[in-house]
Amino acid sequence: MRNRNAKERYLEILSFQHFVKFTTFTTDGDDFRNKVLKDKIDVSVVLDLECVDMFMQWIENCPKK
Repeated sequence: MRNRNAKERYLEILSFQHFVKFTTFTTDGDDFRNKVLKDKIDVSVVLDLECVDMFMQWIENCPKK
């Protein structure tokens, strides 16, 4: 990354539940044999935004008169 003043944040544009039956396994210590039947998946669609302040870099690279 070139710029030192970068900040990352996420913008959620969509959130919904998808209803479907599926089987998953939960952990019990080191044992992965606990089978669980689930009926929905929570879905979140996000954009990864990177906001950068370019003003100080522009001032440093601006030609002097």
